Amino acid sequence: MRPTRRIPVLVATSLCAAVLALAACSPSTPAVTTPASAGSSPGAVGAAASTSPKPSASPSPRPIAARCDKVAKPFDAKKIDLTGPWAGDDDGIYYLRQIGSVLWWNGMSDRAGAPATLGREWNNVARGNIKDLAIDVEWADVPRGGILGGGTMNLKIQDDGTGNVRITKVSETGSGFGNTIWTPCKPG
Repeated sequence: MRPTRRIPVLVATSLCAAVLALAACSPSTPAVTTPASAGSSPGAVGAAASTSPKPSASPSPRPIAARCDKVAKPFDAKKIDLTGPWAGDDDGIYYLRQIGSVLWWNGMSDRAGAPATLGREWNNVARGNIKDLAIDVEWADVPRGGILGGGTMNLKIQDDGTGNVRITKVSETGSGFGNTIWTPCKPG
């Protein structure tokens, strides 16, 4: 019995199995073609490449950064509750938190893009005071995005025409805010 030869064979076998297991876990592993060794036929390379995984007939859907489908949120002028996710007409998603008459938010660009792009074009925070159906907001972009603007806005809480609430921009100062209408939504 030669233990010195069994250990390398065992290690090599285990290493091979680990590499194959990792390769099987990766859905985008490219086919690896190795050059033909001396004395083998040119068809051997093609045969090895033909056994590599092939893409499935129906690729899985591209992940979306922050899918947010419009939802009904009844408008009640006597009881304003703005807490929750909101979709902007600028393709952003805004997470609002209302505490009494104070409104806070975090807004992020590219909700329909890839997860890695969420908030990378622009990303802002805001604080506003709610009085009746008006909100006076002070906002600023934060460094996650590529834009560093800021300013103030006057917003209006209103019925969207179907009995649901929406927020619309009335006026603004500062570097310019791209969104004009916020609609309640549900992340999916």
